[in-house]
Amino acid sequence: MNARTLSVIASLAISLAAPVAAAQEDEQVLDNVVVRNRLFEPGGQLELSLGVGLPVQTHLTAHYFLNAGVAYNLFDTFAIEARAGYAASRHTGLARSISESFLNREDKQITDELEDLWEMNVHGVAGVRWAPIYGKLSLVSDLPAHFQAYVWAGGGLGSFQRNSVIQCTRVVDRELGICDDRSAPDDRGSANENYWAKETRVAPVVSAAVGFRFFVLGKHGVRLELRDWVFRDAYRVNLRREDWEAGRESGEPASSPGFTHLVQFDLGYTFSF
Repeated sequence: MNARTLSVIASLAISLAAPVAAAQEDEQVLDNVVVRNRLFEPGGQLELSLGVGLPVQTHLTAHYFLNAGVAYNLFDTFAIEARAGYAASRHTGLARSISESFLNREDKQITDELEDLWEMNVHGVAGVRWAPIYGKLSLVSDLPAHFQAYVWAGGGLGSFQRNSVIQCTRVVDRELGICDDRSAPDDRGSANENYWAKETRVAPVVSAAVGFRFFVLGKHGVRLELRDWVFRDAYRVNLRREDWEAGRESGEPASSPGFTHLVQFDLGYTFSF
């Protein structure tokens, strides 16, 4: 291969590579401009938000959250926020199965209550949100989706209720495991009252979350979030069956009850003023 041929090949390679390099350079410049020139700068803005939370996993209870919040962005990356809401809660099929099978166990005269049976209802928390990451996703070439990745931490108070699944103060049918006044054994909806032991309390709750906020048309946003609600458990041990069925208090509080975690996936909408 002579020098003339090499010269022609080199010229052809340069001419083909130049448009590709220019396109890559233009894309990098565009990305830098998009990230630097934010679609919306939240610093100094007030936000209102609404959200719903669905359980990621359930054991003995299931919670479905409805929340509203107000936040103030001190900076583009840092905000303070207060949230309040209500959690609709219920026993899962596992809890109901345990309760029905326990009533016909005559050998269980002394037992411990189950862990993680508290159901959270009304709650309110305040915390801080730190969003150090800002970026964009190119869904289509002309419509980049701007987002913030953030972490959230705070605490507050919640109201809780606990319905036992073993302490029945009035057994209607021990063999069938019925502890309510339903008219038919297979019809749960016909019961007007159940006789499981009940407790209520107000207690501190801590919450932490990680999530993404996607900005749509500047002031509107969509929030995707994984949130954990944490509170101290409480239950009794060494319960005597003859005592609770007679309506007498039995057992003693567990010395190390641990903590309950309610992990939720939240979907929310945010409006900034």
